[in-house]
Amino acid sequence: MFKTIKDFRENLIKPMPLHEFEDYDEYWKRREKAKIEEHRFAPPTDRAKLISEYIEPDSTVLDIGCGDGTLIDYISRNNSPERIVGVDISKEAVEYAKSRGYEAYKMDMTSDIFRSFVQENGFDYIILTEVLEHIREPEKVMLNIRDCFAKSIFVSIPNSGWLMHRLRLLCGRFPIVVIIYHVKEHVRFWTHRDFLYWSEHLGFRVVRYKASSGSKKLGIDLGRRWPSLFGIQIVYELDKKL
Repeated sequence: MFKTIKDFRENLIKPMPLHEFEDYDEYWKRREKAKIEEHRFAPPTDRAKLISEYIEPDSTVLDIGCGDGTLIDYISRNNSPERIVGVDISKEAVEYAKSRGYEAYKMDMTSDIFRSFVQENGFDYIILTEVLEHIREPEKVMLNIRDCFAKSIFVSIPNSGWLMHRLRLLCGRFPIVVIIYHVKEHVRFWTHRDFLYWSEHLGFRVVRYKASSGSKKLGIDLGRRWPSLFGIQIVYELDKKL
């Protein structure tokens, strides 16, 4: 009870993070340094587990914005893909993923080079977890991959419509939407309803969605039951619109 009240107050009054970083190479250097100091790699997230449920064995998988390869590692261990590839804008992140033994490339996901890479290789599944909000033109990324997958695209985004963000705005403070170091990390924002509309506009069909985290009270996972209001992050499975 008291912990819930404390967490509630901290979410409403805590200041925005303003720990400046030069670029995403420095961003990943900081994250990896923190992990080394804690003597561990990041544990698998709820969204990694959710996505893993729907990936068939012996498939080909592309992880866009792969970071240090944490999700690649989880999918590799649990789904036995035929091939799994990571791409990221950060050279540092790509090197970390490679150091774990995985295939990874530095690429700008809005570029023609990336579009050619995806078209030439083709993948059964394409994954973008907590990536689109970092990109000024995520529409370019989605259009680049729209016709280059055989089975599904999985997207996860922080939900700007989460209850705490709504209350924070009501109290005169802008929502801190799962930002780690600095408010400049995220340049695009969606609520659940916004994302459904946006993805359909770009030519995708939402097959299913689940909140990857949320509040549990009285044995009810509120995030799963009412993702628009209680889902902190939401995972979507997309197909091409018929």
